[in-house]
Amino acid sequence: MPIEKIAIVVIFLLALILLQLVIKYRGKVVQASFPKASNINVNARLNLSKTERADLISVGSQSFMVIFTKGNSPSIVELTSDNQLNLEPATE
Repeated sequence: MPIEKIAIVVIFLLALILLQLVIKYRGKVVQASFPKASNINVNARLNLSKTERADLISVGSQSFMVIFTKGNSPSIVELTSDNQLNLEPATE
């Protein structure tokens, strides 16, 4: 096998390794630029059917209802004091 072919393969492999390191480094930089998601909580999850569900999510002091359906993008509704869900059990 000629030395030129071996050199081409070695250069190609080094280029792939360099590309892998660049992608790994850039991924860490992009993740560091986003704020931490420590104040996001899923308060309740309700399976509406086999392919649909509704989640009650709180982010900081705001609450959202997210409805997931198969084949469609999620629908997000912000819950205000007017349409806030009552999560406490009713007393009679």
